[in-house]
Amino acid sequence: MKNIKLIFYLVLVLFITGCENVENLGNLVPPTVDQDDNLPSVKVNVAGYQRKIHVRTFGKVGNPVLFMLHGSYTDTRAYRNICEGLSDKYHVIIWDQRGCGLSERITEEEFTFESAVEEINQMKSIYSPTNKVSIIGQSWGGGLAGLYTAYHPENVAELVLIEPIPLRGEDMQKIFKTIVEFSFFNPTWNNLARHSQAITPNDHAQIDYRAMMILKSTMTANYHCDGKNPPEWKIHRVGGFLEFVRNKRLGNPLSGFTYDFAKGLENYNTKVLILGGSCSSLGYNMQRTYNEPLFKNGEVLEIKEAGHRMNVEKYEEVISVIKGYLKEY
Repeated sequence: MKNIKLIFYLVLVLFITGCENVENLGNLVPPTVDQDDNLPSVKVNVAGYQRKIHVRTFGKVGNPVLFMLHGSYTDTRAYRNICEGLSDKYHVIIWDQRGCGLSERITEEEFTFESAVEEINQMKSIYSPTNKVSIIGQSWGGGLAGLYTAYHPENVAELVLIEPIPLRGEDMQKIFKTIVEFSFFNPTWNNLARHSQAITPNDHAQIDYRAMMILKSTMTANYHCDGKNPPEWKIHRVGGFLEFVRNKRLGNPLSGFTYDFAKGLENYNTKVLILGGSCSSLGYNMQRTYNEPLFKNGEVLEIKEAGHRMNVEKYEEVISVIKGYLKEY
């Protein structure tokens, strides 16, 4: 039944895109920063390539720097309420990670977990070269924030994780079936996402457009209190090819999830705040069982009647809890 549902979505979206002139950039999805010079961007050198990434900043230069790391299948737009809410005390920086959102697309070889850490270091060298940064990460961004902290505990002043993925692959293996109804490793999806190693801008636009169907479907029902009617999640654009590559790096439930973002976290002594919703498969119970024990000083707080998109569902409560942790408040 799940495969039938997926095929139906693919046929429907292919029919819709067939009616569009996909040769015109911007018809399906907004252009990226390398296609539109009016979009705010910075250049980073990661994995031997210089790429332009879309960046937004909030608050005064000179305030303590806080990085907001977005999750998978999303971009900066969905988190701007948090960024604005903290901009009175922090200089908040949020960017579309390489290959995501409105940032320049990258090749498969450019994405590794090490290069994702390198990317954050590049942003730190631009916005906070001499001081520590505070980091908030949600979902994949929470896992990435944990990984960066494990690599560079000396660079992180404060750490907030909003429903991060399990930080160890062995734990992901235990809970994977409870997370999504749709397998990212389904051959149909892989064939859709990975046309070839050389993907044109128009290929990326079509892949991204099709990938956005996941956000508009019930495939992620286990993340939400009402799986049939998930809260609206406004974004500009999905990085479909990057999502395929990232999931390939993480592993899969057949051969095993091979990552470990926890090695080195024992060197981070500062208190870590972890938020988990009462409804989400990545929520309070999962965080207490698998992620909290990985930190010397971790605390999991439950956001009642909230799922994975808690910053939309329960913004006032979420921002209040985060401010209660951050030292500037």
